[in-house]
Amino acid sequence: MSETNHSRHGHFQIPKMSAAAAATFSCQQAFSDSDSDSDHSHTESDRHTDLSDSIFRSYFEHATKSQSPSATAPTPQDLWKIQSFLNSASSGALSCLICLERIKPSDPTWSCTSLCYAVFHLLCIQSWARQACDLSAMRATTRLPITADKAAEISTWNCPKCRSSYSKSEIPRTYVCFCGKLEYPPDDNPWILPHSCGEVCDRPLKNHCGHFCLLLCHPGPCPSCPKLVKAKCFCGKIEDVRRCGHKLFSCSNVCNKLLDCRIHKCNEICHDGPCPPCHVRGDYRCRCGKKQEERECCERDFLCENPCKRLLDCGKHVCERGCHSGECGECPFRGKRTCPCGKRAYEGIPCDVVVPPCGATCDKKLSCGFHRCHERCHRGPCIETCRIVITKSCRCGGLRKEVMYTLLEGHFMISHDFFFSWYIDNKVFLLSFAIAV
Repeated sequence: MSETNHSRHGHFQIPKMSAAAAATFSCQQAFSDSDSDSDHSHTESDRHTDLSDSIFRSYFEHATKSQSPSATAPTPQDLWKIQSFLNSASSGALSCLICLERIKPSDPTWSCTSLCYAVFHLLCIQSWARQACDLSAMRATTRLPITADKAAEISTWNCPKCRSSYSKSEIPRTYVCFCGKLEYPPDDNPWILPHSCGEVCDRPLKNHCGHFCLLLCHPGPCPSCPKLVKAKCFCGKIEDVRRCGHKLFSCSNVCNKLLDCRIHKCNEICHDGPCPPCHVRGDYRCRCGKKQEERECCERDFLCENPCKRLLDCGKHVCERGCHSGECGECPFRGKRTCPCGKRAYEGIPCDVVVPPCGATCDKKLSCGFHRCHERCHRGPCIETCRIVITKSCRCGGLRKEVMYTLLEGHFMISHDFFFSWYIDNKVFLLSFAIAV
């Protein structure tokens, strides 16, 4: 690795590598221009340059060693957010969004690890999280049937900036460095970034690729994985050597995978995710084969509105099922059969012979849901209206009379005769009764 040149305004220079790789990091210069302070001395600028160089050195070294003609160079998007955090942290421009005070290098801090990676004073975020958890628990006890202890246990709090949710157990208790390995990192070392341990970050990289961050302990998100791996395009036809962080790619050829119909192939350009449904049109028959329609291939399996009516294996009955595929099955009148009320079983009766009633009481439950049918075993449904006589009171409770029991939608119905006989006897219009027609 060649010697690093330092600029007069605190800009760090990328170690000498391929021209393409160096050009991709030109955005870092822009961040240095916007965040550098004209009041900084040359010593502070040089220290800022050395900090940035030391943090990114291992990443650049690995990228340079593993550079191949077909591999893509690291992109500016990989490091611009980290460089922005570094410029702010090094120049002392970090501010706590809770108290709005500047974060000093010696102040204990906590940084969000979900989305925004914003940095806060440790005491500020602890107070914020406790108040949010107390409010969450209070709301849970008033809205849910749970105890106060359970509500406190499931309470949550959110990051003040990105609103990412954290549980109560994730309230920070100690001051740790950005990578989380060292508690109470030193603040008196001028060659280590404030709030950093100065060691390799070593946090697992995104997308669970199995590799770890190569930068020194740093604020902000970890960059994409710079290691080279063999990867296939989305359709699987072309294999190439690519950066692990950018190994998903399209070969720009026709996908040509077999679609779900197992007949036609995908005509889309090499793409991520499952192939779209097959839209090839053709003439297809329903499941029973009686009806033919022009449909898309993805909708070729459909049911017509006609019953099957195919002759069963007994040769005497037809299938009463709707449109279906496959065999119709055995005749439902074969084998063990029962009388209409179900009390007596018969075996060996031919399927075309009607099973006779047993002569016992039907005893099936009526539509009222309380009483049972008192007729003898019979075919067809039981009587629709329950004819059991019960003693019924009117709604005010002033009159009781024996009436037939009928339950309709949860309300008792009273006949015409009962209504008019009560009206004639009492000569009042204060009560109204539902009339069963």
